[in-house]
Amino acid sequence: MKPVPIPFFSAVSAFAAGTDSPRAMLERCLSRLAEFEPTVGAFVHYDDAAARAAADRSTERWRVGRPLSAIDGMPVGVKDVIETADMPTQMGSALFAGWRSERDAASVAALREAGAVILGKTVTTEFAAREPRGTRNPWDAERTPGGSSSGSAAAVACGMVPAALGTQVLGSIVRPASFCGCVGFKPSVGSINRGGVHDYLSQSCTGALAASLEDAWITAHEIAARAGGDPGFPGLAGPKEPPDMVRPRALAILETAGWDGAMPQARRALEEAVARIGIWRLPSRLSRARSISRSRSTAGNFAGRSTPTAIATLAS
Repeated sequence: MKPVPIPFFSAVSAFAAGTDSPRAMLERCLSRLAEFEPTVGAFVHYDDAAARAAADRSTERWRVGRPLSAIDGMPVGVKDVIETADMPTQMGSALFAGWRSERDAASVAALREAGAVILGKTVTTEFAAREPRGTRNPWDAERTPGGSSSGSAAAVACGMVPAALGTQVLGSIVRPASFCGCVGFKPSVGSINRGGVHDYLSQSCTGALAASLEDAWITAHEIAARAGGDPGFPGLAGPKEPPDMVRPRALAILETAGWDGAMPQARRALEEAVARIGIWRLPSRLSRARSISRSRSTAGNFAGRSTPTAIATLAS
């Protein structure tokens, strides 16, 4: 069979109607995993028993009409440079074979809080750098899947999971997404909390590889809504903070950076973006993932960026 992604977003209405369920979707994903994994090698570790238990809990929540989020029941893969409490985090290196941090990264904690089903850890090049670790392109086993989020892209492309976490400094999300045939979403740096992620923290960002654009967006959105961004970076506004609270904070950032009189166009652009989007806030909300955030606070450091870059970071 040719690799075909299994989207999640388009199935949610069937979950609500009772004609499909997260457990049934997981079984479809596990069937694809059994078919493709021996030749593709997308996972370094997976736990189908724990995933089935989580999918059953999600199925019951959908049955009674109380899903935790838009991704409740979504099977997800986690790139193996991102910590998980119940699975090893080996970073594609023999130096970390079997290593467990016994804690969840901020993004993983947010996924669990949203009801997502963590299926396993996807293959990464060694330390998310250049050395490949065995994943093959699902379309042609003689070709590269792209790196460094190679396992995440291959797993999504084959339908093993509808979405998987990746990280990117240069092209480590968008490259394997394009090579394998799935959607890759690389957000602005710092917009998704990187606590517990072992990548180049000064430049990398956490993002999503997914079966559809909708799946990529809801995955990133639900993580950001719970874990926020890095300290000092924008995150999503929570339900208790309406959009009209965003503008004063955003303008205060501009004033701190010294733009309040020198660049009025920056103010106007930001005001227009906030009014249009209505969901971003400053500072980011870290929720219970605060205790494991490994990022340095950069509040007030927008002065060192160009105006277009800062505006894109604040409003994108």
